[in-house]
Amino acid sequence: MKEWKIKVLYLGRITAPISLLWPAGMPPLQEDLSLDAPYLGFLLQDGTRNILVDTGISEKFFIDGKAWGALPAEGGRDFLIQALAREGLKPEDIDCLVYTHLHNDHAANCELFSNATLIFQKDEWANLLSPLPVQQIRRDYDPDVIGEIQRMKRLAIDGDFELTEGVRLLKTPGHTLGGQSIAVNTRKGVVVLIGDLCLVNFMAFPGTTEIVDMQGKSHPLPPAPPIFGPAVPHGLIYNAYAFYDSVQKVKAAASKNAPGYIIPGHEPSLVVTGI
Repeated sequence: MKEWKIKVLYLGRITAPISLLWPAGMPPLQEDLSLDAPYLGFLLQDGTRNILVDTGISEKFFIDGKAWGALPAEGGRDFLIQALAREGLKPEDIDCLVYTHLHNDHAANCELFSNATLIFQKDEWANLLSPLPVQQIRRDYDPDVIGEIQRMKRLAIDGDFELTEGVRLLKTPGHTLGGQSIAVNTRKGVVVLIGDLCLVNFMAFPGTTEIVDMQGKSHPLPPAPPIFGPAVPHGLIYNAYAFYDSVQKVKAAASKNAPGYIIPGHEPSLVVTGI
């Protein structure tokens, strides 16, 4: 089986108190920390191909240095271009662009990738075209991206799909109608990029007693009680039944049910550790 390298791309960050993410039913926080959550992309390389997973947020979602929830944030097109440049690449070097989902902080800037084929789930396209009222209130989706995607080479797949040797796409709804995860065969085994099915490690791994920030510093957290089962759903899960099914699916696909093998879409420690 072909092995791929995964590079973590820093595409910006949003600063939020932990309490904003803290799910109902969790033990109370002893200290409400304010931490940076990164906007991330992932570059998959096998020596011949460059596959990019997610493309960050558009700068138009920043007003006076603040983004979703009027929280301090940074990001945009220049962050994406600079992240690729640090890997010796330009946008035209990307031949395939895979979206975990089409939310505004994951699917902006696609028009930069003139040589890429865009791949997303058919149900995610349907969710973009007809968002739920709560998704409209939060401005989860950017309607401007519809025309941008329509002008590009694109494939809307339905369900699980083997993209190429060593890279498999898994339909994993829960956060959105057509969320997907990317299972990648690497030197250490199969790593699964799960988008925002879980936002950070403590949600993907109940019992976790710390969160590691973007500077590598550890902060204590009360662990989730066992009743949560295999993962802790965050407040932006639209279908809890689909969420738990998807969590079981990605944990079965990964070589280990452990950090570094199941990769949440906004985990801050990845900026320091990589994959």
